[in-house]
Amino acid sequence: MGLVALVAWAFHLLLGYGMAGLVVAVVAAGATSFAAWWGSDTIALRMSHARPADEVEHARLHNLVEGLCIAGGLPKPRLYVVEDDAPNAFATGRDPRHAAVAVTTGLLQKLNRVELEGVLAHELSHIKNYDTLVSTLAVTLVGVMVLLSDFALRFLWWGGPRHRDDRVAGAGPAAVLGLVGIALLVLAPLVGRLMQFAVSRRRELLADATGVSLTRYPPGLVSALEKLRDDTTVVHSASRATAHLWIESPLAHASSEGRGVRLNRLFDTHPPLEERIAALREI
Repeated sequence: MGLVALVAWAFHLLLGYGMAGLVVAVVAAGATSFAAWWGSDTIALRMSHARPADEVEHARLHNLVEGLCIAGGLPKPRLYVVEDDAPNAFATGRDPRHAAVAVTTGLLQKLNRVELEGVLAHELSHIKNYDTLVSTLAVTLVGVMVLLSDFALRFLWWGGPRHRDDRVAGAGPAAVLGLVGIALLVLAPLVGRLMQFAVSRRRELLADATGVSLTRYPPGLVSALEKLRDDTTVVHSASRATAHLWIESPLAHASSEGRGVRLNRLFDTHPPLEERIAALREI
């Protein structure tokens, strides 16, 4: 939020529209982000091509989730299935009463009951800990920064407002402030992304620990993470926009898995699986 405030200050300083222009820009960016937050679960499920999990066809999935929800004192989330051979899962929703859990068909096929229970406990822990809200707010605030920065830089590129304060372009302290403002507009989205990734990595480790407290059987989640580590398939419907939601990064991290490996590693939203497995073995 402090970073968003700095970007808003730079926006006001460089464009010189006064408080009215700043308010309009913030309201427009905020309204767009609020709409994304309100419908975050629907957006994520549609982007992943998830379909509702039939209670008869996927009885084991429903039974495991119901038992874990009773143990954790949670309302049962909506359950979805993604047709994909890669074993993976994610949780989404702004709060426990508006949450959903999606699993891939590969996860249902490749994991046994104990391993699947560990993964589902991990996803329900995200809901219980309000991680889905935290990650959504992080995405929303980064979105505000990106929108403000992009609009201001594009406007400055095309000459800026005619009535902009000329002191910003002149010499002296105002010119220094102008340079600081431009630097903020350029660097803030990147810094915001890095903050988002840091938050996502911490919440993954927390969800592992909370999930084990639900099942009271760490080897189940350990075995599941080992299978995810050894599996080389990637989720075809995943993207960098939703990568932070999945229990394991759904993007390619080895040349044999696909393209963009270096970029995916640079902006990874998950701690290494080996680190997570080692932490669980110490419990």
